[in-house]
Amino acid sequence: MATDEDGPRFPPQHQESQPGKEYLMNPLPQFSNPNYKPSGKLYGKVALVAGGDSGIGRSVCYHFALEGATVAFTYVRGVEEIDANDTLKIINDSRVKGSGDPIAIATDLRYSNNCKNVVDEVVAKYGRIDVLVNNQAVQYYVYSDSLEEITEERLERVFRTNIFSYFFMTRFASPPRA
Repeated sequence: MATDEDGPRFPPQHQESQPGKEYLMNPLPQFSNPNYKPSGKLYGKVALVAGGDSGIGRSVCYHFALEGATVAFTYVRGVEEIDANDTLKIINDSRVKGSGDPIAIATDLRYSNNCKNVVDEVVAKYGRIDVLVNNQAVQYYVYSDSLEEITEERLERVFRTNIFSYFFMTRFASPPRA
């Protein structure tokens, strides 16, 4: 593995489809900090992490579990099951006594009704949501300077995933105001 002045540099990772699959990466990304010392700041809280199966989302789930939170997370149905199962194991292995069993919810957050269903499922299981982390995202590399490469379908997918779903999740997870 190549190194630079800041330490080891990971080799380029290439996957031809979205979403990426963490379990196919070599080396696997590091989701934890061995020097992290939990302080119980989330003990008794319920956290919902959208896009929690891998990458930053997996790290958030792990660290929230260490902090005492009961963790629920979403992942993309049909393509992220292996990463989601790995994350469930990681959360179960690191959660503190007194926190609830974690759940992984397969869904497509691009659509309002799916976001509502996720929030309803988490509230039905745990009674509430104290922390929402909108971490779901998609991006596509553009290989040229031409805007023609960005199709309407791709543009809609990016906006539905990276913007619409954040609004939908926040709207449904926010407590009603009096």
